[in-house]
Amino acid sequence: MKKIINIENLTKIYPNGKRANDNITMFVRKGEIVGLIGPNGAGKTTLIRQILGLLKPTKGKIEVMGINVSKKPEKIRGIVGYVPQYPLYYPSLTVEEILHYILLMKGIKDKKELEEKLNNVLKLTNLDSARKFYGYQLSGGMMKSLLLSMALIQEPQLLILDEPTSMVDINTKFRIWGTIQKNKRKGVLLASHDLNEVKRICDRIYVIINGKIIASGTTGEISKLLKTPTEIRLIPQETQEFKHLMEELNIMGEKKGNIYEMAFEDLESALNAIQHILKTSGIEYLEVNSPSFEKAIMTLIGGGNND
Repeated sequence: MKKIINIENLTKIYPNGKRANDNITMFVRKGEIVGLIGPNGAGKTTLIRQILGLLKPTKGKIEVMGINVSKKPEKIRGIVGYVPQYPLYYPSLTVEEILHYILLMKGIKDKKELEEKLNNVLKLTNLDSARKFYGYQLSGGMMKSLLLSMALIQEPQLLILDEPTSMVDINTKFRIWGTIQKNKRKGVLLASHDLNEVKRICDRIYVIINGKIIASGTTGEISKLLKTPTEIRLIPQETQEFKHLMEELNIMGEKKGNIYEMAFEDLESALNAIQHILKTSGIEYLEVNSPSFEKAIMTLIGGGNND
């Protein structure tokens, strides 16, 4: 498959001497979703800004769709759909007004075409019922969906997403993941600190720590490398129904006082167990902890794989 993003030996050093990106080499091919995972401050957003031509590398090369970004940054912005980490805020405009303006700026003036494109993207991002909402009325999840709509309505050749589901509820998160997967054919670079997110929807993953790519591979390979369980803690009533369910699902848990602690290899297994557990009577408390990226990295470094 064709490489739509190609980065070679990229380094970015700020005037204060901070090395935000250190000799990064990576690529994204058309038709795949590539995850860039790392904690806050790892260098993900700095890398994205260079890909978009908003920052100039200290050294190294970035090509997007065969275009050298440093030489022709203005050409990149017309072919990339970008979803930033922090929501843009338009309190006095409605959802459909914002999207209409984007289409008008692209030179689309035919009313029928405007409405068709608007309706298509609102349906895709599950915002049709919020089309008349003003910016101040949008929830965090709606704002994230709006940002994705703003990128998609431009019909870009590829998507670059910076923390597209941070601070949203689980239902919105699943909907956004579905929308991203429907646009996989374009090619997607997704920056995140959520292990569940990249493991669920990405084909390949790069792990970035302190500006360096410390590991890369298929989702399966990185999942094995950064193996941390999804954990459930709950307080049930000690009913026969609950005990039978635990045996039926073959769930191995550790009991500490009145709290059961269980670990699952992935989010899907945990959610399946929760779905069944909630059908039993008398669950007084339930908590789900997603895999900790920081914990996984400490395990990786502790294992001596930090070269």
